[in-house]
Amino acid sequence: MALPSAANATVLAPSDGGNPLLHAIGWQTFDNAGANNSSGIGDTTPDSNSTFDATPVGSFAAVSGGGQYLTARIGAGASSLGRAGFGQATNNAFLNGPTFGSSTVGSAPFGIDIEDVTLADGSAGARIGAQGQAGASSWKFRTNGNQEFGDFSITNESDFTFRLERIHYDARAGNANSPTDLDLIYLAGGASNLVRVSTGTEVPDLHVFSDITFASQPSVQNVSQSVAASFTTPTAVRLGPGETASFRFRWTNSGTDFAESQIDNLAISGTFQDQNNGFALIDPAAVPVPEPASLALLAVGGLAAGGRRRRA
Repeated sequence: MALPSAANATVLAPSDGGNPLLHAIGWQTFDNAGANNSSGIGDTTPDSNSTFDATPVGSFAAVSGGGQYLTARIGAGASSLGRAGFGQATNNAFLNGPTFGSSTVGSAPFGIDIEDVTLADGSAGARIGAQGQAGASSWKFRTNGNQEFGDFSITNESDFTFRLERIHYDARAGNANSPTDLDLIYLAGGASNLVRVSTGTEVPDLHVFSDITFASQPSVQNVSQSVAASFTTPTAVRLGPGETASFRFRWTNSGTDFAESQIDNLAISGTFQDQNNGFALIDPAAVPVPEPASLALLAVGGLAAGGRRRRA
């Protein structure tokens, strides 16, 4: 008989928007790429990740202590250029809110309550560095020497297709002279290969998923962008097993080169699909662990002795 998986983590209701198979991965805090808070961001350890599985099967089955069916990174390795922004802002008086993206949870535009997503080690969801508390941080940008660009990527480590549905983030246009225009674009080429269902081809390079302008400074916008709705003809997008998708935040329109704007609570959400079964929805963490050879032999022996083997 097959052994059940030790984990079946998904985004909890009501943040799943009625989809009990929704998964999400995201950052609440950010790691520096270098020795200080102005060295850009280099982060391969998202804080929240509902895909943790203590007994993973497939591509991550050999990971000691558990694995994750989605991984992600910021900065180096996230794209061919690995833009890292300016660094980490440790001001705890702004951003660091309770949701990934929109504060509307359970209905359009489908923001996600951070506490509804398990942490990357499989423990219960929790806020890290909430606004006004020690440990709060955000990703800062300024228009100087490519520090207005920030790249991040997501990789599908499972044996199934991942349908990437929404990109969530909180953005703050800083004080006077800070950048006020922000777009989120796709970076094609290299390892990136996010495919449009309607055409079966990769999303075009520099495709704009979201484009926002801040009418006042300082001010905040919480975004939960539907990926499908970003196309002229809406279409779902898929990330195949082992594939990566790369993205870039691009801040522009600043009064000076050194004033800052920030991003926080960055996440990606979507569902897994079985490409071998009509792209039916599936939770990779619920796939049974293959039975050990010893149990298989016992089962065969039971059949030989006239017993009945239970179906997994």
